[in-house]
Amino acid sequence: MDVRNRLHAVKMPKRKLLPEPQPPMIATDEAPPCLYLRLRLASRRLLSLYEARLAESGVSMSQFGLLAGIAEEPELTMSRLAEKRELSPSTLTRTLRPMEELGWIEVFADGRQRRLRLTRDGRARLKTAYQGWKQAQAEAAEIVSPKDVERVLRATEKLAL
Repeated sequence: MDVRNRLHAVKMPKRKLLPEPQPPMIATDEAPPCLYLRLRLASRRLLSLYEARLAESGVSMSQFGLLAGIAEEPELTMSRLAEKRELSPSTLTRTLRPMEELGWIEVFADGRQRRLRLTRDGRARLKTAYQGWKQAQAEAAEIVSPKDVERVLRATEKLAL
C-alpha cells in the first residue's frame, strides 16, 4: 500500500456535535454587577497591597489588626476583641494561637475571663509592622478615597444582622 492509500485507510474519529448554545439564565441587562463580588474583589486587591508592605515584618494583615486591637486596650478580654473585630470566638482563637506560640501575645485567665496583652516581642513586632502598614495606607489612599470607603462602610452598617 502506498502512502496515499495508507492515509485514506486511517479511520478518523467521528466528530461530536456541540450542544446548542443556551440563553443565559439571567439576562445581563437585568443583572448589574454583583455588589458583593465587586467589593470582595476590591478587598482582595487592597489586602494584597497591605500584605506586601507588611511582609518584611512577618506579620499578616489579620495579625496586625489583632495586635493593634490588643495594644489599644491593655488586658483586653477575648470576647471584647472578637466584638471589636467582628470575629467569631473560634476564628479569633485560631488567629491568636500562632501569635501566642511566637511569643507576641500573652493569654491569661482573670477569673472567668481570658485576657490578652502584648509581650515585649509583640510590641516590637507591632512597631515594625506599623511602618509597613503606614506605607500601604498612604499608597491605598492615593488610589481609593478614604471618604468613599467610609461612605460604603457606613452604608453597610445598616446591613448588620
